[in-house]
Amino acid sequence: MLAPASLDALKRIADRANDVLAAYTPGAIPRYGDVNGTIAPLPSDDPLSVAAPPGSWFATLDDRGVRTYTRAGSFHIGADGTLQTVDGARVLGTSAGEGVLAPLRLPEPDRTLGRCADVHVEDDGVLAYTRTSIDPRTRERSTERAVVGRIALARFPAGGNPQRLDATHFGAVAGVVPHVGAPADGSFAALATHARDIGNIDIDTGLQRLSEAYVAFSALQAAHKAQGAGSKVIMDLLK
Repeated sequence: MLAPASLDALKRIADRANDVLAAYTPGAIPRYGDVNGTIAPLPSDDPLSVAAPPGSWFATLDDRGVRTYTRAGSFHIGADGTLQTVDGARVLGTSAGEGVLAPLRLPEPDRTLGRCADVHVEDDGVLAYTRTSIDPRTRERSTERAVVGRIALARFPAGGNPQRLDATHFGAVAGVVPHVGAPADGSFAALATHARDIGNIDIDTGLQRLSEAYVAFSALQAAHKAQGAGSKVIMDLLK
């Protein structure tokens, strides 16, 4: 049976390895703060891919309807017309004329009729598209900019960071209420558009810490073997 110290050392190795594996994962935050890095977002051709300002989070609803927070802004439009994260969580925001947070969804009539072209996110968080229509009398085609709503951002108070669920998903700690606003609203900076967040894990430091965790475990193994050998010598002397 492994001693508690050995189990702790193995867990530390696993956690350190997971931090390294999560490097370059969009929106990834390491378990250990000592491998935090500052990595600029990468350019992206995707008009729905954005990067949040430092210290801010996108608010989402998971498949159970639970609100979670993420920095992974590689969005897409789901089968139901909602703006979603890579894993299908629905992105929350405010619709035009409404102040209540809800999943942002393309209007069903326009989506059904195929009138939603050039769907994109702007730097102030606005989800917009180009609505195309044809006049039934003149057969003339016209286009106009249509706004779905504005993506919400959240910021947690100092010392009240969200609870880590995994490398890219976080939940609010009980009793901690985040400040919610929108990009470029005066309290939050603008989004980086056509950009892909690749996390903030320093891969070199992460590998170094992983190596140190292995060395610490090897030292425990050596100490355990030495203790076992010493016990055997004592038992042999007592025979």
